Amino acid sequence: MAVQVTDATFEQEIELSPVPVVVEFYATWCGNCRRIEPVLGDLEAEFAPNVRFMKVNADENPQLVSKFAVTSTPTLFAIVGGAQVATTVGAQPGPILRAVFEAAAARTAPAASTGCGCESSCGPATSEPTVGWVDAEACTLPAADQPMRLAEFDALFASSLRGVRREESGWLRLHLGGGADVEDGARDLASREAECCSFFDFTVSRDGDDVIIDVRVPSDKEVVLDGLAAQAEAARA
Repeated sequence: MAVQVTDATFEQEIELSPVPVVVEFYATWCGNCRRIEPVLGDLEAEFAPNVRFMKVNADENPQLVSKFAVTSTPTLFAIVGGAQVATTVGAQPGPILRAVFEAAAARTAPAASTGCGCESSCGPATSEPTVGWVDAEACTLPAADQPMRLAEFDALFASSLRGVRREESGWLRLHLGGGADVEDGARDLASREAECCSFFDFTVSRDGDDVIIDVRVPSDKEVVLDGLAAQAEAARA
């Protein structure tokens, strides 16, 4: 059973917690909060006692809402030693919610990924660039958001991917199904990924139920498409 946290008890329950914490900002009227409640309950049971799950009523605790700059419910944070290591907003699918708990359980989530979602396609992030791969400085996504971005790609590929084809050396085509809903999600994800890894050129189109994501990169970044294709196939499998 999740512990209810208030403005008055936050420091004791969360900042001084001896174990990692996942905290959900919710509202009693929030339909999306109710939608993910069963999944969060399962994750709470699975990760206990290594991760504690807590909840904050956003309507009743304005100080915490301001402290965490919460603008929408549900919003989840993974907090380790008083520091945020992961966050996600909205009624996300199970793999993304799981990633929040996994980031908390890992205790070292910020160091586990030193790039944005493109790390999965650009290869392991290192302090020194290797030929054909992008070093950490090429990614601008905040460390707290990195596990979620990777989980978002995995969730999209696992649920919707139908095929992967290399059209040209610098052009990868991802074929997905799911219609308008998948198209909207793919456009949003592609837009955010292009912001943190500016060498990506994404084009998303739809014909009925079929959604096509064309990914183009410059000639010196072509190897990232190998990694992206491999991640897509692995997620589908």
